[in-house]
Amino acid sequence: MSKGLLTLLLLFTCFARAQVVDTWQFANPQQQEQALNIASQLRCPQCQNQNLLESNAPVAVSMRHQVYSMVAEGKNEVEIIGWMTERYGDFVRYNPPL
Repeated sequence: MSKGLLTLLLLFTCFARAQVVDTWQFANPQQQEQALNIASQLRCPQCQNQNLLESNAPVAVSMRHQVYSMVAEGKNEVEIIGWMTERYGDFVRYNPPL
């Protein structure tokens, strides 16, 4: 029985994934709200049916941090979504132009 338990434990640890927690510090609540709003409008290229806030895929985490960084630099929504679209294509937008 202990051999089966050990096997189960090894399988669990191999497939367990830690949740990603963003600890980004914003200068003010307005910046945080802007960043979260923009990230919710962008699709994770890996998960496809999740926005950047819902996905913990590495590419989504990277994109989310890019959004946070650009908001901190003072970029507006149009500039950030434009940058993401240029880099990842129209697919990254939940409402792409027709």
